[in-house]
Amino acid sequence: MKFVFLLFISLSGFCQDTTKVACIGASITYGATIKDREHFSFPAQLQTLLGATYKVSNFGVSGTTLLRNGNSPYHKTGAYQQALAIEPDIVIIDLGGNDSKLVNRPRYGEFVADYDTLIKSFAALPSHPRILLLLPAVSFVTDSTGIWDPVIVRDIIPLIRQVGLNTQREVVDMHSLLVDKPELVPDKIHPNAEGSGIMAKRLYEQIIKHQILSFETFIPPVNSDSYSYKLRS
Repeated sequence: MKFVFLLFISLSGFCQDTTKVACIGASITYGATIKDREHFSFPAQLQTLLGATYKVSNFGVSGTTLLRNGNSPYHKTGAYQQALAIEPDIVIIDLGGNDSKLVNRPRYGEFVADYDTLIKSFAALPSHPRILLLLPAVSFVTDSTGIWDPVIVRDIIPLIRQVGLNTQREVVDMHSLLVDKPELVPDKIHPNAEGSGIMAKRLYEQIIKHQILSFETFIPPVNSDSYSYKLRS
């Protein structure tokens, strides 16, 4: 009984800790074009879904690229330094859309190494954060020199998947979420509040699923001496 009581106290204290989430990205992360983005950008809606035991911070900077030699590199922003400074427990990286612009296409040979550098900068923090790599949201733009979906699909998405494979990080598909919902992307690039809500829900499911699986590995089944588990997918 004493063991059970102490275990309960320990788990209660663990569950009450605040988990810091840093959302890294460009204009979609920032919430561009969304009225009251402080409440309806996808990071803000993710905060609502996760609740008070999480602190979700929005470090989105419009127009930025993953490429370090892109036309507007994210790593040169103050927001990037601020994200590192909070020592997050979870990092959500939503970069790659602006890299599909014509001006950035000659540098795709640098993309994987640049992404790896970004990941390592967060992985080296004392918090040792969980890092989620997002596939870029769909673009309905018809100007092939801009954020062009055929390039996102052909080049950017495979590169991000390769980074995920190389680094053993989670890759979360944001691209397919709104492919059949152009009405939720009124300017053809930026999801509206409803579209951002769909993105937030997908991220919430990813974050919570991981926690449930981790909890299952921590607590052994009752009346069993087995400590080897097959996790539910």
